[in-house]
Amino acid sequence: MSCARFFVKNKPVLCIISVFVACVFVAGCSVNAFKNLKVQVGASPIRVDGRNFTVFTVAALNTGEENVNLRFSSGMQFDFVVVSGDTEIWRWSHDKVATMMLTEREIAPGELALYSVVWDGSDLANMQAVPGEYQVFGEILTNPKVKTGKATFYWPGN
Repeated sequence: MSCARFFVKNKPVLCIISVFVACVFVAGCSVNAFKNLKVQVGASPIRVDGRNFTVFTVAALNTGEENVNLRFSSGMQFDFVVVSGDTEIWRWSHDKVATMMLTEREIAPGELALYSVVWDGSDLANMQAVPGEYQVFGEILTNPKVKTGKATFYWPGN
């Protein structure tokens, strides 16, 4: 069978394989690619010049023996969400714009990758959140998203 005849005869199969390969390389990693990636979120209070802030950090540790390659569909690689019960109080990406380009981040075996932001207590309406207990979780914006568990923290207000 000639090459041309093979490709014409098997065109549907080749299309399916091409779409699958494109999805893996463009859209991101499979869920199994993250089995050795352990993620956790933390919240650390800091007071500067009489004002309160909270530093949120997502830590991603590669516990495997091979690199973990994170693929992102935009320049925005992570997000943080503050909640009170089921109510979303603040989302870091709420008022952000990201470049629309494919980006990657490779995490070597044993490497701890960190993403951090500072929260000044503003809610989604840009009003100060009331003092009290809140929870935060982080997301690594790959496809599929890698979401941390929630960490509880106290916001003292400003």
